[in-house]
Amino acid sequence: MSGFTYFLLNVYILGHIFCSSMAWQVKMPRHIKGLLNSCLEIPCTFDYDQNPPRRPDRVVWYQYVDRGYPLVYDKWYPDDVIYAFRGKTERISSSSKTCSLRIYPVTWSHHSQKIYPWVDPENIWSSTHSFYDTTVTIEVDDKPEEPLITVSGDRKVGQSVQLHCSVHHTCPTYPPTLTFNSPLRNGRVNHDCSSNGICKTTLTSTLDIKSDHETVTCSVRHTGGLSASTSRILNAECSFSPVTISTSSAEFLEGQPSKVTCTALYTCPKDVPVLTWNYDSMPTSTDTKEITKAQWRTVSTLMFTASGNDNGRTLTCYATFGGGRRQEERIILRVKRSMLSLGWSFTTPGSITGMRGSCIIIPCSFTYSRSQPSDLRVIWYLYQSNEYPCVYDQKQSAIRKFEGTTSLIGSVKDMNCSLKIEKLEMSHDQDRLYPWIDQHSITSYHIPGNKFLDKTTQLIVTDQAQEPQLSIIDIPRVGEQGRVSCSVHHTCLTAPPILTLSGINGKDVFMDSLVSDGIWQRTIERTWMVEETDQSVKCTVSYRGGQKATSELRLNVECPYEEMKMVEPPRDPMEGVAKSVICSVSYKCKKNKPTIEWNYKDMQSVLHTSEKSHNTYNIVSNLTFIGSLDDNGKSLTCTAVFATGNTSASE
Repeated sequence: MSGFTYFLLNVYILGHIFCSSMAWQVKMPRHIKGLLNSCLEIPCTFDYDQNPPRRPDRVVWYQYVDRGYPLVYDKWYPDDVIYAFRGKTERISSSSKTCSLRIYPVTWSHHSQKIYPWVDPENIWSSTHSFYDTTVTIEVDDKPEEPLITVSGDRKVGQSVQLHCSVHHTCPTYPPTLTFNSPLRNGRVNHDCSSNGICKTTLTSTLDIKSDHETVTCSVRHTGGLSASTSRILNAECSFSPVTISTSSAEFLEGQPSKVTCTALYTCPKDVPVLTWNYDSMPTSTDTKEITKAQWRTVSTLMFTASGNDNGRTLTCYATFGGGRRQEERIILRVKRSMLSLGWSFTTPGSITGMRGSCIIIPCSFTYSRSQPSDLRVIWYLYQSNEYPCVYDQKQSAIRKFEGTTSLIGSVKDMNCSLKIEKLEMSHDQDRLYPWIDQHSITSYHIPGNKFLDKTTQLIVTDQAQEPQLSIIDIPRVGEQGRVSCSVHHTCLTAPPILTLSGINGKDVFMDSLVSDGIWQRTIERTWMVEETDQSVKCTVSYRGGQKATSELRLNVECPYEEMKMVEPPRDPMEGVAKSVICSVSYKCKKNKPTIEWNYKDMQSVLHTSEKSHNTYNIVSNLTFIGSLDDNGKSLTCTAVFATGNTSASE
């Protein structure tokens, strides 16, 4: 064939190939990087709309050179693959229209290699696609890229954030391993690959921030052993909770020291605050400790002693943190029983509970800071915010609901201002009363801010009687004296509730004792001779208002017994000669009759029971003993077996 003809033929074939290329499309990256000793996966797909191959599943990869077709991958002829790629290449998927290639392990001999796939290389026609027009160049690198650390969430000490460590690679079959420098929570790994062959592996974990500066390190280890790491300093914001003030009571007693605490909570130990009070002349102490991880607490304790002028004022705590940050908290002071400004003060209970129909005594005592006036008079008022309704006064009438029912108990000269209400009604419930102990009228004083509200005594009137407290003092034993007691609280010493016992007969003793301010205890104690038939005792309390309540207690009386006695023990028994041996025991309770057992069970015995006195019984067992030579030196024993135990006697 002449050169001219060859040239025309080549032009003809190339023209057809060019036309066919327009009908084919091969997609793969032009360049791709592989990590030394790791794997490299080159994504590859092809498509066509005409000139289909006969064997679309037949894919071969070649090295791109000026002349020839050196094999990079050929499933049919693996031994013909060139040395640099022999045994290191495989097709990733045999699915339709894919031509992806995996190289493992990647070596330096693969660097700068330009390769390309060919579909159905055994069937090449004038319309065959020019596959060598689409090549990929391999770049081999022995320095893996450092992973990238990102953070999501509020960076505050004591809270949690999400850490993301990611790295790019080209080996999705054997992805790299990512680790953090410290154990974190909820670790999860995600793999994602793009069409250009670049994959991204991301490790996401939860970090509990414990300080305002934390160093986080993420390390990556690739298949083949290459590794890299990166570190990042997390600067977190320190948090501060609002300062709080707490007291042991909502009210302060004038002149009495009381603990008040100011608490500051924060997350960074460098921010230990200085706590101060506006009452800086009073003693304080400060304590700082870590209560949980990333949670610190500083407490300032103030020993606060209130004065009469402090009522209504503010008590303020100031917290100064590092960096100049300041907080403050305040409370309004309520000072109780602050009456020294009047020259006198009184003491009464905050509340007292009584039964409808019964009397009640509100205990009250007072003191004067100066000499007590000779013409002193005590008045009791019902608390109202803008009026002074009289409850008791010798010189004026009481309001209707208390008219004729109130009186003073004790002597004013003895600084006693106790008030007695003769008969409580339900209309008195929740009323608040207070005394006025001054030679001048209460209306002649200016009392701002309802000063007497926190000094009043609240009446609580109930119509429900509580069950009396019934108890056994001594264990009741038949034939012996037993004691039971029944008690109930009340408020009327002059007319206490009536206590009655039933179920046992005996002698009663009544006692009254003071339990607390205005509260008395009425007790009945009964002594009786315990009988076998005693089952239970009931106690009933009856109040003047008609209320009643009952308690019942089972007695569970015990039946005692005496020791077993051998009345007529055998003395020098003769072999074969019958001799009478008698054992007896006394016991209480007819139902407690015992059984008598002898250790010589084959000999005849006779049992006799008799009543010695009331609830006392005696049982006698008469054994006819016939001894033998074998019995010499042995003991003879009789035993009384009771339901609660045994007693024996022997000879």
